[in-house]
Amino acid sequence: MFGHLKAKDFVNLMEGIELPAKYRSHLDACTRCQAAWKSVESIHAELGSLDSGIPEPDWTQFRSSVRDCLLSRSIQRESAIRRWTGWAMRPAMAWTLSFLLIVGFTTAAILWNIGKTPATSNLFEAPASEPVSETIEAGPERALFDDLVQLGEDQQEQLQQILDSSQRGSRYR
Repeated sequence: MFGHLKAKDFVNLMEGIELPAKYRSHLDACTRCQAAWKSVESIHAELGSLDSGIPEPDWTQFRSSVRDCLLSRSIQRESAIRRWTGWAMRPAMAWTLSFLLIVGFTTAAILWNIGKTPATSNLFEAPASEPVSETIEAGPERALFDDLVQLGEDQQEQLQQILDSSQRGSRYR
């Protein structure tokens, strides 16, 4: 054994719990632990005799008084909240705020997209297999159209075949 009995061992003895054999043998052999046990036992006996004179409290009344006190505090707190925040106004404020947010975001989106024009794509534009600079010589645009107007029927038919074959991806022969 490393030392004398601990306070929890004396408490166990007061409550009537049996000590293990090695602790019991130490208590029987050690005069210091016996003296401590006798003083603790006498104090416990005196306190036990005083305990019988104290009346048991009325727990039902105690519970009801605590409940009433807590309920009155919660009612006071709720009325204070209503005064400051206007509980009846909260739903109306929430609806108004959500409506303003929806209108604001919609207006902002519309104004954001007003200045932008959608990218237009030319549906009639055929993909060119050869660069434009190689097929048409650089020159004034008016000259090109003047030349097209002056083409004969054979030349127009030949030009139509060239254009058709370039759209199909084959070369003119």
